[in-house]
Amino acid sequence: MTINEEDKEFTGKESIGYLTGVAYRSINRRLSNNLKSSGNKITSEQYGVLKQLWIEEGQTQLDLACKTSKDKPGITRLLNNLESKGYIERRVNDDDKRCNKIFLTTNGKKLKKIALEIGEQTAKETTSFVNESELQTCKKVLAQICSGLNKDKNTV
Repeated sequence: MTINEEDKEFTGKESIGYLTGVAYRSINRRLSNNLKSSGNKITSEQYGVLKQLWIEEGQTQLDLACKTSKDKPGITRLLNNLESKGYIERRVNDDDKRCNKIFLTTNGKKLKKIALEIGEQTAKETTSFVNESELQTCKKVLAQICSGLNKDKNTV
């Protein structure tokens, strides 16, 4: 059975969900490969968490979950792995003993320069074949979709 032009939507390969999913996985895979080939022992997901800590240390686990769009079990797993690799440490929050604040270790701070360079290189690689105008339009549309879908979402 062949799929004609009218049936393309049925396959899902032209849907926004399918295309954004494929793009996300492709970019993620490229970043992971670039990090790995440089000798860094972090995944693209761990990079995302570390990037938030390089911007601001001392965030809570919930803060990091919100900023990286991870659920509670997902961020816990990522933080456990980063802690076991010696890149972060948890400290008791003096304002609320029920939650910890997350800080970079010396090794986590040392990783910043090279990891950010790799992240920037990967961003250039993944958009090098798209003109700037199209890229800006794509970002604008995706931001509108995210904003619309997350309008009433206040928690992870």
